[in-house]
Amino acid sequence: MKSLTQAEKEAIQYTAYRTVAALAKNTSIPYCREITQRIIDENKAELGKTDTFLSVSYLIELRYKTSDKIIREGGYQQVIELGAGLTPHALNLKQKVTNYIEVDLEENSRLKRRIVQELEPSLTVHYVAGDVFDSHTWSRLNSLLKPGLPVAIFSEGLLLYSSQEQRRFLGEQIGAILAEHDGLFFLEDSLRFHPEVQEMPKIQKFTKYITNKSKNTNYSEPITQEDLTQEWQDMGFIVKRIEPEKKLETAYSAEDEQILDTLKHWLLFAR
Repeated sequence: MKSLTQAEKEAIQYTAYRTVAALAKNTSIPYCREITQRIIDENKAELGKTDTFLSVSYLIELRYKTSDKIIREGGYQQVIELGAGLTPHALNLKQKVTNYIEVDLEENSRLKRRIVQELEPSLTVHYVAGDVFDSHTWSRLNSLLKPGLPVAIFSEGLLLYSSQEQRRFLGEQIGAILAEHDGLFFLEDSLRFHPEVQEMPKIQKFTKYITNKSKNTNYSEPITQEDLTQEWQDMGFIVKRIEPEKKLETAYSAEDEQILDTLKHWLLFAR
């Protein structure tokens, strides 16, 4: 499996900062403002700007709240967050989850660990620093799982930039964990999986922007919902589609509401 390039790693760090900054600006989700302020304090003030994310920032809140709801309602005590970035899921689920594992690149993981320890010194989170498309990362991750506890695995934004080869790799790793431990994998719906909205001027502008920033051309290559669902089924998963959590604080337009009405997230289960 081909590892991420240095340019792709730098782009992931860039989007991680802006994601939590958008949540801090538009929502009252606990810890987002504190995390963002610490990013700014560490001479990353320019990365706290959210102007270019404003056009679709409601989708960031949408996926965050849906992930949180799935974990809480499912009663999952064991969680793996892939490409965790700087969002505060572990902090906000500290009363619910006993074994929280975050996977991200070294710089993000190191910064996140330091910030979380400052905010909640007694909180235990397992940080796995590495490339999610590297088998060595998954070996370390697997060693942290507790037997007998179903696991909720999720990623926010990670698979938006994925190739088919990368999704197959992740499917193999995730499928093996779910077969052994039970549980689910949550994948959010996104603009990339809706070719029908790609002609909207606002979406075209955002797609061009995010493709340039991510150093990754996959985002600009849409996949239909049907094709993505078939991919997961071909990997052996049971696939369920669910409506997202739509009680949002982030403002959005009537045009955005039309997009929201088309979204249905994926839940994957082992056969």
